[in-house]
Amino acid sequence: MSKRILSLLFIAFLILPFSACKKEEKREVVSQKVEQSQKTKVVLWHSYRGTEKDALDRIIKSFNESQSEILVESLPIPYDAFADKITAAIPRGHGPDVFIFAHDRIGDWAISKIIEPLDLYVQEDPSIVDKFSDAHIKSLSYRGSLYGIPMAFKSTALFYNKKLVDKVPETVSELIDMAKKATDVKKETYGLVYENGNFYFHSAWFHAFGARVFNQENKPDFTSRESIESFKFLTHLLKQKIMPEEITSTLVTSLFNQNKAAFVINGPWFLGEIEKGVDFGVALLPILDKKASPTIKEERRLMPFLTVEAIIMSAKSEHKKEAFKLIKYITDDNQAMIRLKEGNQTVANIKLYERDEVRRDPIIMAFFEQQKYSIPMENTPEMRMIWTPIQMAISKFIRGETNYQEILKNTNQEITNYIERK
Repeated sequence: MSKRILSLLFIAFLILPFSACKKEEKREVVSQKVEQSQKTKVVLWHSYRGTEKDALDRIIKSFNESQSEILVESLPIPYDAFADKITAAIPRGHGPDVFIFAHDRIGDWAISKIIEPLDLYVQEDPSIVDKFSDAHIKSLSYRGSLYGIPMAFKSTALFYNKKLVDKVPETVSELIDMAKKATDVKKETYGLVYENGNFYFHSAWFHAFGARVFNQENKPDFTSRESIESFKFLTHLLKQKIMPEEITSTLVTSLFNQNKAAFVINGPWFLGEIEKGVDFGVALLPILDKKASPTIKEERRLMPFLTVEAIIMSAKSEHKKEAFKLIKYITDDNQAMIRLKEGNQTVANIKLYERDEVRRDPIIMAFFEQQKYSIPMENTPEMRMIWTPIQMAISKFIRGETNYQEILKNTNQEITNYIERK
């Protein structure tokens, strides 16, 4: 036998097994694709980033591997565009089957029939909601129906840099005194930093003064004495020169990470923005005391807005039964622990906060305690109408305008006009 024939036989000997392996791999890929195509696809939208996203991705992977009927496809959407995308996409049948968002748009979306009431699903298994507080469930209910299952609660609290301060202030007057000592404008170091031009952050002061967004007749109430006093106090804080000018979320993060902000008012999402090596703690917001504001009738702890983040079902989903299986899975205690421990999320499952491993986390527990001193944000369509007018009013106060009564009267009227035109 010639050397040429022997060489060809040797090559064929090598190729045949390789070719067989390739065919086997191809069959496996085809088999996987067929298997996936036979599963019901459920699309989930969210706006998580960082550790929250990593924890959610792990849970979705676990869900997909735990059963053979449903395949969840997760799609991150930028937060700023999220609500508009939901409002535009779902009515056209192009949106997700389920999505994660705060409760404040529930009323709007329920009226527009964008989201699905979950009462029938919960009636089949009432234990689904037993793990949450009445306040969380109420925030996700509108006109007697439940429209979401709680995932997390979020409010602001007091972050403090241990390199710049050695204790936590119990009162606002103590906070101001400590902030003054920590401020060095030449070194661009400030005692107190928060987005003071954003009403979401001002709400802690607003509520502590006794003000509320709507009165008992559900009319905008920014002209109340308590409301006006809260905005006067904002002007007072600005005069203390303990805050930088034109504060943005980016500036807040930058100053804190550079050890140039002693105190920051922010929410649990800020945890994912703090760089390793920054020695910090989180505490309850201080008590608004009469030394800080002699006009107050009662001393109260600062009370920020409380928002409840939930997983919500699209009214247009063609796979509602499968979608609710995902909702139930994501919100159970086991998955909530993953979101809490790995995602640094202040989960809504209240019984988890009785566990020793959770109670030993002072940061998570600070947010848990702060929710007791928070005011749930309204979930009505009227609430959505307040933001632009009140933001404009705050910007005028920050620029130095002091005709509070007139500015807030115009704000009230503008909000009323928006509501009536809706």
